[in-house]
Amino acid sequence: MRLVSRDVPRARWALAALAVAALATGCSSGPGSAGSEESPSAPQATPTPEWADVGGRPVTEAMGTPSPMEQDVDALRVEPMPLPASCAATGIEEEMAGVTGRLAEPEFTEVRTDTRLECSWAGFDPSEGSEVVMVTFAPEQSLVAYSRHVPVQAQRDPAFFVTNEVADLGGVAEWDAGEMFSGVKLHLPGLLVSTTTNTPRVEAADLLEAVTATAGGLVAEHPPAAPEASPSATGTSDPAVQADEGAAGGGAGDAAGTERG
Repeated sequence: MRLVSRDVPRARWALAALAVAALATGCSSGPGSAGSEESPSAPQATPTPEWADVGGRPVTEAMGTPSPMEQDVDALRVEPMPLPASCAATGIEEEMAGVTGRLAEPEFTEVRTDTRLECSWAGFDPSEGSEVVMVTFAPEQSLVAYSRHVPVQAQRDPAFFVTNEVADLGGVAEWDAGEMFSGVKLHLPGLLVSTTTNTPRVEAADLLEAVTATAGGLVAEHPPAAPEASPSATGTSDPAVQADEGAAGGGAGDAAGTERG
């Protein structure tokens, strides 16, 4: 009996250990399971996009969605605008005067190739170092094929957005943020205008305003040319495609109708 009495405390300790282990398991499984249920919703708590500060809106919310048929997009693609002869011809220097005036004694540089025109201002501040602002015109590099076309990339990439002014031009904007340089790109029918800067003294909203105004002048001077009629274009311009494109904004359907007329 004494042996049994000696084993009783041991049994009690064993039962207590099992109870503690069970309690610990229950506690860990309770919050753990709740956490696992909540974890899938965690990615939805994304931060507000930076372009919201400049009045930006999601692309599909403002412009709808295009036909997924790539051959339809190619058939309706407008011709690239003529490459501007010079930076002065674009009016960008006047529009950017308020922006570049913040740089320390900026020097202006112009570089023109067969496919792009670069207009840049570079200054040097003893406390800030080198400061650069660049605007590039590249008519053939736009992702927007025709007015109010929403490229697939713009639907999937949250860096794309629109403002009322950009939407009026039939294009989309792209927030281009990097560690050293950042800026905004305008993808318009037949024209890409991109900006970049490395100085915090230049606000993205000011860059966007300046290039949107400049692009608006270029579009007014050189309206996007409709694509030349071709068998592939007429073969894919069926009523279903026109209705879909019309839902995305109507501009593409008008272009297709003009070609058939």
